[in-house]
Amino acid sequence: MSDMSNDVFAYFPFGKAALEKMGAVTENFRLFEAGWVGDNPKNNSDTMKVTGAEFRIAKAGKNKGKLSIKVPDTTRTVYVNRNEMAKYDA
Repeated sequence: MSDMSNDVFAYFPFGKAALEKMGAVTENFRLFEAGWVGDNPKNNSDTMKVTGAEFRIAKAGKNKGKLSIKVPDTTRTVYVNRNEMAKYDA
């Protein structure tokens, strides 16, 4: 993965709703995947699947010093609907 220092998805309504649903997470937990679910998700979906995991800083290689290594067995996925996201729309 690339540098995950900035938790971009956490600023969006779906990310805020997902993090609330996930409960307590570590300081290096990042959301890294999100998408609408269903047969025709672009037009008809009410639900998003959001996935995150804990990351650690790379000790070597091209990403040395960057928060870029996904920690095994820390991946968490939740499903959030439009109503859950709506309270974060501003």
